[in-house]
Amino acid sequence: MRRRDFLAAPAAVVTAALAAPAIARAAGKPEKLVFVGDNGPWHWCLTEEVAPAFQQATGIKVDFTLLPIDALNARLKGELNSGSPDIDIIQWNGPAAGWLAPHMADHAKLLADNAGKHPDFDWDDFLPPVRDMASYQGKLLGIPYRVTTSILNYQKQLLADAGFTTPPADWDSFLAAAKATTKPPERYGIGIWGRQGPAMLGGFSPFLYGNGGRYFDPATMQVEINHPNAVEALEYYGNLMTRDKVVVPDAITWEFDEIIAGGQRDRYAMTITLAPYGTLLNDAKLSQTGGRWAWSVAPGRHGAADSRVSLGGWTFGVPAAGKNNEWAFEFIQLATSKQWMRRSLERGNAPPRTSVLTDPSVLDRFGWAPVMAQALKTAELEPREPFWPAMDLQLRSGISAVLLGQKTAKEALDGVAADWQRSLRRAGVKPT
Repeated sequence: MRRRDFLAAPAAVVTAALAAPAIARAAGKPEKLVFVGDNGPWHWCLTEEVAPAFQQATGIKVDFTLLPIDALNARLKGELNSGSPDIDIIQWNGPAAGWLAPHMADHAKLLADNAGKHPDFDWDDFLPPVRDMASYQGKLLGIPYRVTTSILNYQKQLLADAGFTTPPADWDSFLAAAKATTKPPERYGIGIWGRQGPAMLGGFSPFLYGNGGRYFDPATMQVEINHPNAVEALEYYGNLMTRDKVVVPDAITWEFDEIIAGGQRDRYAMTITLAPYGTLLNDAKLSQTGGRWAWSVAPGRHGAADSRVSLGGWTFGVPAAGKNNEWAFEFIQLATSKQWMRRSLERGNAPPRTSVLTDPSVLDRFGWAPVMAQALKTAELEPREPFWPAMDLQLRSGISAVLLGQKTAKEALDGVAADWQRSLRRAGVKPT
């Protein structure tokens, strides 16, 4: 099952309902803008509704190329490092900020130059932590479109039937609830992102951060991934699968699509996953388990006060080498306006706007939204250093070895730490 299948319900183009604004015409209008991004299941408002509205207002078509995350990063690195002017708009996430920064236009200047063109835009409405996500070393590299943190999604009645009247807040109660709701082979207590791919760190980081661990000290660059609290976190995480056997066995192959599909097919009772996936899990038109889900912050080591997750998401930006920067930025402003961000929520997005996430109607219909807002208060920005993508790949390999039972957590993370130290030396970074 692919991402399109999760949003199989017909999506009517609502250009008439959401009137396209009158957009100021710029000189040298192109026939099309080229947008390169990832293929997440939250793009459909953008591709099926915003782009037609923009074309109606301007006569400019938006041509989308949507790729898996690793393929997207490879495409962007190839195009931007070569100085190609062929991409007008890119979608990027926080870990790309370091290497991407030299290639991006100054979006603070674009904002100043285009003030007033979209009165519904309102930069002050964006959540402050998300502005940091869209910046690197003081330079604004784009406009945030989607913010994500992981929260606990759980089937409330399943836990209640097992004697849990409140969601698990610590690791002990999380494991106990998982054991009580594991009924193999049909259903297990937990679903995870187990495949050695882009989602893998998002599955592990709530346990790392929730136990007071971190990857490295950003001030000194001392590697900390094999410190005792990190080892304890990975040992606990791996044991859920190998010793306790409360994780769906085929979750070792799961990423973004599969965690949604597994929840929709009632394969697990709980998962710590991206907050907006709650919409797709809980929609009775799309999901066998629709209407059964509830949400809470991810369990911390000793309780909810320890809960920490990573802050991630996606930003839309204009490459400095692009041929149509003014028009590209106009499309970004339209897509991230209050009007269209509110609409995008209906189709699986998590808009980083205060006005949207605090709208009473949103709180009533999207139960995960206030929980995400709570998680954002203590969420940690993903690493953004230029050398992080290589370190990410090395850590994925270590986590995978533990989930497969090939190494202990200590063995795996000692190996990752050694790899990281070599990577830092090659990058010319000397820990202090």
